[in-house]
Amino acid sequence: MTDFPGVVAPPERTRLRQFAVRDEVSSIVWWVLVGAAAGAIAGFLIGGIGGRLAMLLLRLTSSGLVLGVTSDDGFEIGVISLQSFNLLFAMAALGAMNGVLYAAVRTAIPVRLRLPLWVGFAALVGGSLFVHEDGVDFTLISPVLLAIALFVLLPGVAAALVVLLVERWDREVAWRNRRLTALVIVASLGSTFALVPAAFLAIAALLVRRAGARERLLQVGRIVVPVGLAAIAVIAGIDLAAESSRILP
Repeated sequence: MTDFPGVVAPPERTRLRQFAVRDEVSSIVWWVLVGAAAGAIAGFLIGGIGGRLAMLLLRLTSSGLVLGVTSDDGFEIGVISLQSFNLLFAMAALGAMNGVLYAAVRTAIPVRLRLPLWVGFAALVGGSLFVHEDGVDFTLISPVLLAIALFVLLPGVAAALVVLLVERWDREVAWRNRRLTALVIVASLGSTFALVPAAFLAIAALLVRRAGARERLLQVGRIVVPVGLAAIAVIAGIDLAAESSRILP
């Protein structure tokens, strides 16, 4: 320090800048890992285990002709095998992508709209991707209406769990709770390839903060993000309704 009050010596200023950058990096990494971990847990539990239970239910309500038939996802219906575990981890990675995306845009969404908007977005977009008239999933399996409802419900429930976990963990001080930190790290590592876009997102967020553009982007995002999510959900809902009308008897 210098002999003049309020004046910071150059070495001290350098250390302060280093601490500031370190804190920013630590905060961003935590925020990205929380999104990836929440999504991986939701994908594993809801998309993976929940998806297998949904297929089990549909196997029981369908004719015996579906047993052993390879589904559109490449898994034998009614058969538990190593491929089932591949499905669990694939759903964890897919869920982590959802969690990272939510972590990226959540601050641009009004708090009261986060849960309903994200659930509606995921349910309609996920439903429009899963429900299709080609293949065997919605031709051999019955009742078709139950199958459609389940594969719209599952991504919606997974998205709800993502929002609840991220919002709950966001109230914790980053890296302070050891058990939570261990859970976040292990779950995010389980998201596998989803960590690649997560890393790019973290770098982009750091560059935005260092450039002082965060507030300007937030002002634009508070309009663009909710409207964009709602618009995509509506388009996906229209596609889902059209596809469902062609499948239903």
